Amino acid sequence: MSNFYFVAFNLNMREFNERIIDSKRLLENLERFSRLKVCAMVKAEAYGLGMEYIIPFVEDKVEYFGVANVAEAIKVRHLAPNSKILVCGKCYDPSFCLAYDIEYQVGSVKEAMFAQKNGKVHLKIDSGMNRLGFCRQSEMLEAIDILREKGVDITGVYTHFSTLDCDEEYFSFQLANFRRMLSALPKGLRPLVHIGGSYAIDKDIPEAQMIRIGKGLYNGVMKVHSRLIQVRKVKKGARVGYANGFIAPKDMRIGIVPIGYADGMDRGLANNYDCLVGGHKCRICGNVCMDMFMLDLTDVKAKEGDEVEVMYNEAVMAEAIGTSPYEITTNFLPMRGVTKVK
Repeated sequence: MSNFYFVAFNLNMREFNERIIDSKRLLENLERFSRLKVCAMVKAEAYGLGMEYIIPFVEDKVEYFGVANVAEAIKVRHLAPNSKILVCGKCYDPSFCLAYDIEYQVGSVKEAMFAQKNGKVHLKIDSGMNRLGFCRQSEMLEAIDILREKGVDITGVYTHFSTLDCDEEYFSFQLANFRRMLSALPKGLRPLVHIGGSYAIDKDIPEAQMIRIGKGLYNGVMKVHSRLIQVRKVKKGARVGYANGFIAPKDMRIGIVPIGYADGMDRGLANNYDCLVGGHKCRICGNVCMDMFMLDLTDVKAKEGDEVEVMYNEAVMAEAIGTSPYEITTNFLPMRGVTKVK
């Protein structure tokens, strides 16, 4: 019974829901950053695309892989045994980093005190994002002294620009702060200088030797497709979905799609977003359910089994609900279905 259940489940999901990874687009995106060394950010399962589908295509083309925590770093180590890996979030146990040859950030005196001999660290500079990192030269220099006394290798120094696409003045402020901190580094200390995010490639920052990229790498790489599992007619005035989320203004045809909020479909898309069926825009009607949603097919020739392009452009879906494309792709991480790489 148990084996039958799992076989049936897998067949059902393979029939309907697909996450499609465009490897050609991935490599084209990466090429745009080729004038600098690249740290490919693969945290959160490569922004929802899946580490195992991304790392093999770029492993020999990037300098580092970047992650948020040690658990993610260990997974990358298994997928890419010879690659350099950087934990950009807080490292709670440096012993794991030593065991797996993983580099990690230090952004405070306290973190420097926890570092272990023979470890490899990158100094994180808070140039104005107010998230992690050193704000003052004196604190950074104290941490450097501690790290050197412990026999820790300082291999990098970096910052993150928070307004590259929306506030040029604040970017300039952050860049000035970063340069001020770089100027205080002791003579003889020459760590790798790197910056993020992706839009920084268009800025004149001669100090930068490497760029960390996420959005710029994954833009347009993933699509989500499903199929109509039923097409039905509803009369004018009929209620569609939970809580009277849609009331038919006329006699209509609606289609049922087997992806819901448990798979990554934001409930804010209700009555607010168009999927594509046969290249035609079809509006979601009614509230998104846990496992499915409904589409208006009234003006479209469509039948049960036809393909539905659910997420064909993450930016378009993000605009519909006022969020970031990052959130769209990571939301689809738990989607029940299969991933195909083309």
